[in-house]
Amino acid sequence: MSRWKALPAGLDPRARHLVVSLRRLKDHSGLSMRQLAAKTGYSTSSWERYLGGRSLPPKEAVEAVAAVAGENPTRLLALWEVASAAWTGPSADADAADTTPAGATPGPPARRRRPARGPVFAWLV
Repeated sequence: MSRWKALPAGLDPRARHLVVSLRRLKDHSGLSMRQLAAKTGYSTSSWERYLGGRSLPPKEAVEAVAAVAGENPTRLLALWEVASAAWTGPSADADAADTTPAGATPGPPARRRRPARGPVFAWLV
């Protein structure tokens, strides 16, 4: 098994529990970081951030590592839900505050536009 670096001191205990569980799963799988990255579709540097406690992994990454390790993802996803709530903390609550004026009906959510792919040709006539 690999020796892990200490997790950040300010990491919430609920998030710490998720990271430790993911580390154990990775260790028990016998996969290197590079192999884990190749099998899950998330980069090695992403896994280093997730398993180092510097970044909350996406839910899909948690599902992917469970699938690669042959584990049922239910327990890990429950840990992820709890860690997600802990990770966002009070700053996310301020961002999520309702900014709609009283009595106004909120409109549909803004649609994100994807950048155009490939060259764009315009014909001048």
